[in-house]
Parts: sequence; structure tokens; C-alpha cells
Amino acid sequence: MYRKFYGFKEKPFEITPDPTYVYMSEIHQEALSYLQYAIKEAKGFSVITGEAGTGKTTLVHKLLSNLSGGVRTCYIFNPMMDRIDFLNYICHDLGIETDHLRTRGQCMAALHEYLLDCYKNNEKVFLIIDEAQCLAPDLLHEVRLLTNLETSKSKLLHVILLGQPELSKILAQPEFRPLKQRITVRYNLRPLNFKEVKEYITYRLKRAGSRNIVIFDTSALKAIYKYSKGIPRLINILCDNALLTGFSEGKNRIGKKMIKNTIADIESYPRSMPKFMKIALVTIIIIVIIGVLVLFSLKFPELINNLWR
Repeated sequence: MYRKFYGFKEKPFEITPDPTYVYMSEIHQEALSYLQYAIKEAKGFSVITGEAGTGKTTLVHKLLSNLSGGVRTCYIFNPMMDRIDFLNYICHDLGIETDHLRTRGQCMAALHEYLLDCYKNNEKVFLIIDEAQCLAPDLLHEVRLLTNLETSKSKLLHVILLGQPELSKILAQPEFRPLKQRITVRYNLRPLNFKEVKEYITYRLKRAGSRNIVIFDTSALKAIYKYSKGIPRLINILCDNALLTGFSEGKNRIGKKMIKNTIADIESYPRSMPKFMKIALVTIIIIVIIGVLVLFSLKFPELINNLWR
């Protein structure tokens, strides 16, 4: 709706993980380097953690879009399955025929044969699991057991786990010590700081084709940072709604007040009242109180006199 009004070719703040809109801050560059290192060196277990909305999924899409030949991947975005479905999904996503696979043993045998063929062809195979903090304990153990598929020189299957901070707490539990000991690459993706938030918004406005990169003034940027705490997903949601509000009000410059009103709409609480209305409301309340006291004193003069004695 607002693209033409602001001169955008595309909407700048969609929350879908589009690799072309990835703002590679210093931390995202570093996290991507860790993932690329894990791929290049064929590391057995890698773990990337970060708060919801910090860009883990977007980072993986960026990684996958940059992969060259010689790497095969299975990407699981929803790991809430039972063990048979989990193994079937892996086999199916890797292109293994699954119609005849009914048991865990059959799945493991088919997967092992596939991995050996890839090894002979100098191809690496990576299992990438998003939202890994949702993995049931038995599936986490299953993942560990999958990495036992190996030759005398190399692992046949490599694993990258992406999850929220709870994943680190889960892996720290005694029952998962064997898995934690296998983690060779680990990185925690922190939220953006204020400088990075400004750069992030400017970057996405430019990518959308905007010639005006100061649509959000400094006060608006500070309000966006305060609300989002540097989480890109929250920045996108807030900026997208603020642009829609600006369009509906015919304003091509967005300030702190509009951001606060947009936040109120998103959080479903009443917008802040304008200052002049607050003053007027307080004045009315004082007048009403004085009026009540005057009427009370006129109707009950003796009672008032007794109170003052």
C-alpha cells in the first residue's frame, strides 16, 4: 500500500528470510564465517544460538544460497516429530526413496548407504536443524547417534544446530554430555546495538529502492531501538507498521510520536494522550471537585462549620 508513497520498489521490512535483504552486521558476518568454517572443514557438530528474531534462520538461508558444489544439505525447520518421522524426513529431503522405509533400522541402513556414496564422490552432507531447542530428548540422542556414521578417517554426516538460548541450557544437562563434547564450533548471535539498528534500517531502505534514507528521524530510531532491543524481527514489524501509519496520515517523515503510537497499536494498549488533552482533563477534574465541594458546603453549612471548629 505504501510503496508508491515512499518511492519503494519493494517493501523494505518484510519478515521473511530473504538473503538479498540480509544486513551483515559485524556479528552476522562473524556468525556466517563460523558456519562457512564448519562447512569447509566438515566439522561434526556446530551450534549457533541467539534470541528469537536475531536472524539465525535468515543467516542459514544466506549460507545455503552461497554454497558451492560438493555439499548436500537436509534442512529441518520444524523438529517436532517422532523418531521414525524424523529419520524419514531426513532421507526424503536428501532424495532417498522412502516408500519402502518402515522401521528405524531401514531408515538408518538407507541413510548409511547414501552417505557412503556421497563420501566416495567427495561430497559432504550436512543436517541443519532450526529451532533445535524444541527437539525432544530422544531426538537429540538420535542426532548424536547419527554422527556415529563414519569411516575410519571422517564423519559421514555433519550437524548444525540453531536454537534459542535455552538450547545451551539443554546441552549443559548431564544426559547430553556426550553430545556437548562433540561440539567443535559454537557461536552466540547477540542483538544489534543502536548504531547497528540505524545501519540496519538504512540498509533495508536502500535495498527497497528508497532515495530518502532519513524517513525515520533520530528520535524515531531511538524509540525503535528501545522497543525492539536490537531484535531484527521486531524492528521489521515496527518499521513496517510505522510506514503504513505514515502513509495513512500522509506523512513522509516519521518521528518518535508516530513510533510510540504504532507500538501502542501493536501491543494493543491505548495510545498516549496529547499533552493539551492531559492538561484539559486535569483542569476539568479540578473544576468538578471544586464544584462538588461548593455544592456540599451550600447544602450542609452546619456540617462544614463543625468540621472547621
